[in-house]
Amino acid sequence: MLGKKSVEQINAKISSVIGADMVVEGDIRAKEAVRVEGKVTGDVETEGALIISAGGSVKGNVKGSSIIIGGSLEGDLCSGGRTEVASTGKVIGNIRTKSLVVDENAVFQGQCIMNAEGLGTQEDTSSSAFSKMDEEDNKKDNNKWNKK
Repeated sequence: MLGKKSVEQINAKISSVIGADMVVEGDIRAKEAVRVEGKVTGDVETEGALIISAGGSVKGNVKGSSIIIGGSLEGDLCSGGRTEVASTGKVIGNIRTKSLVVDENAVFQGQCIMNAEGLGTQEDTSSSAFSKMDEEDNKKDNNKWNKK
């Protein structure tokens, strides 16, 4: 888990909060850190940190400098720094990040690319890198079933 000092630093810089009783339908773009405690249906992109609290959920792609998932994410994730899936977190989608921490009891279903260089835009992540992986997997599956 993140150290106490790191969590306090991120919490001090949060400029936008989607409250627990809020439902947002549409994309969110922010320059500072964003905390999601409610439900978001749409993409969330921030130049700062993104925190999805234990009660929060996002159905869409997310992008941030560092990302902490304590709730649920259904979509692709792109982070230029550290990504953490907490023990209460659930990620159904692909991850592209510099570093990844998945706590015990967390759920992650998807593919992960960890690379210190060349972290592209969200469009690059979902359309190129992961589609190439899917094509390769499909070829392997087809070859497996075509053999007699």
